[in-house]
Amino acid sequence: MVPLYGCWGRILEVDLSKKRETVRSVEEGLLRKLLGGVGIAAKIILEEVPADADPLGPENVLVVGTGPFQGTAIPGSGKWIVAAKSPLTGIWGDSCGGGDFAPDLKGTGFDAIVVKGKADSPVYIWVNEGEVQIRDASSIWGKSTSETIEAVKSDLGDKAVKVVCIGPAGEKLVRFACISSGFGFAGRTGLGAVMGSKNLKAIAVRGTKRVDVAEPDKLAERSRELSRRLYENSLEGMRKYGTMLGMQAGQHDDRGYGLKHNWDGGVFEEISKINEERVREITVGEVPCSNCPVACHRHTRVTEPEKYAYDGHGPEYETVAMLGWLTMIADIKAVGYMGHLCNEYGIDTISTGSMIAFTMECYEKGWIDETRLGGVKPVWGDADSAIELIHMIASRRDFGEVLANGIRSAAEFIGRGAKEIIVECKGLDYPAHDPRSYYPTAINYATGVRGACHQRGVTAWVPGGFNIPEWGVLVPNREDRYTMKNAAHIAAKCQDWASFSNSLVQCEFMFWSGLTFRDQVELLNLVTGWGLDAEAVAEISERITTLQRLINVRFGVRRKDDYLSPKMFKPQPSGASAGKVPQPFEEALLEYYRLRGWDENGIPTKEKLESLGLTQEAGYLPNP
Repeated sequence: MVPLYGCWGRILEVDLSKKRETVRSVEEGLLRKLLGGVGIAAKIILEEVPADADPLGPENVLVVGTGPFQGTAIPGSGKWIVAAKSPLTGIWGDSCGGGDFAPDLKGTGFDAIVVKGKADSPVYIWVNEGEVQIRDASSIWGKSTSETIEAVKSDLGDKAVKVVCIGPAGEKLVRFACISSGFGFAGRTGLGAVMGSKNLKAIAVRGTKRVDVAEPDKLAERSRELSRRLYENSLEGMRKYGTMLGMQAGQHDDRGYGLKHNWDGGVFEEISKINEERVREITVGEVPCSNCPVACHRHTRVTEPEKYAYDGHGPEYETVAMLGWLTMIADIKAVGYMGHLCNEYGIDTISTGSMIAFTMECYEKGWIDETRLGGVKPVWGDADSAIELIHMIASRRDFGEVLANGIRSAAEFIGRGAKEIIVECKGLDYPAHDPRSYYPTAINYATGVRGACHQRGVTAWVPGGFNIPEWGVLVPNREDRYTMKNAAHIAAKCQDWASFSNSLVQCEFMFWSGLTFRDQVELLNLVTGWGLDAEAVAEISERITTLQRLINVRFGVRRKDDYLSPKMFKPQPSGASAGKVPQPFEEALLEYYRLRGWDENGIPTKEKLESLGLTQEAGYLPNP
């Protein structure tokens, strides 16, 4: 029998309805095709989630998994993935979280956990060195994320147990609820609500098994070398500022992002009040994920004013940009507290910030008033009203019942011109990266496998230095940011690289401290012994992206769903990207389909699927 390296080839299935656990096998041939992580999760979602499944019904399937890098000392291998049909978008949903959960999950002897059905009452799953229990969580239901983690550890009598959980927002099925590991969050697409719909409060693991690798000595040496390089390179970058490096003085102006006033206000004159230096003023320590030399997470503390006092984690760049920049709240203590509230409730800070800004704009236009909002007057720059909206959303109180269903649903409920001012694709709110400042991001957002996303297609990183020369992704000069020439190619390759990284599973932020695509391929070969080159990895990566698109096609996605928000066709009034709009959009979209081997309706052709080794999966194509 050929030895299996990097993975166990075993997946734990827990059926909460039947109160039953089984173990399924994964052959090396499938791992060679899909690696692990989101690749294997996509295969499971395609085959086991019905096309008409209610994302919050027991028929939805939740996959929590790892890849070939977990269980090793590879830098950036502290990540875990979760996937299901998204309750926010109704299509493929996945997210990655950090922290210390992933190595222990892999150490249980399973590569992933698949959760099916729905428990009769609140439960959590406990996997101890491969032994499985479904335990009562009635006394934990209602607790915040940090309280839940401590309660589970107390219940098990072991502080070393690793836990992922939901907060009250997931229990109340807020459609952008997230999953927390303490300071790492699987934030996007609302998969915390999927856990809540299954009455699943948490998953706890303890695992000390170590998976075999093909070249253990070489891998250990290379991991040490890379860790030293990444640490040294990050001292004046990610390690110093964390993800707030993205808001470093001058960079936001150079990029030409126009988030102010819900994406149409141009330059934000008060951004220096919420930049990286202001976050450093409330930082009390750096917090690394497992096997991370960069430590981009932050432990922050605010003691005054009392109304914003907290002791917790964050805020990250996206949190500050979406809760502060977008809403014009120029107070880092208030923004930090807002992020902390989101973390404790268990809701995505990107979608929450988007929802608050949308509500402020609707209020400004007179489409909703304080009577409907329970007395709250959400005006631009007002942190206290924004904080009250967070409480309303997370608890589904008053108008929060409407907002908790997501930006697209809220716009439909409000009516008038609300659909014209939401900034989303397929129901997923834009992150804090403006496609008007780099046109390939427009194609990426429109076609992204989980909706508008900067991490399932890292085009927004390219102007800042991200590159894959082996795939023709190079850093552009300023004038080349504003052209659709080659945008389709860049978007496709950046999406494929994200599929690759999230199937390994490795933190994408390692690139900002000097990791290269060549390093990743080398590490994969040292783990697996497969001897892959850049061309072979390109095919695997495209296969995984295409598989996710096939899932979306099965869930109803067509060309009409690959759109750009109307606000993105309106130029910013000021800043480096003033006057710019990503055109010609439709021509670039069709070029993207052509490069992908999809038809003009955005459906992968049978021939393309077969060329990628997805002959069996082609059976899920819609009838002609």
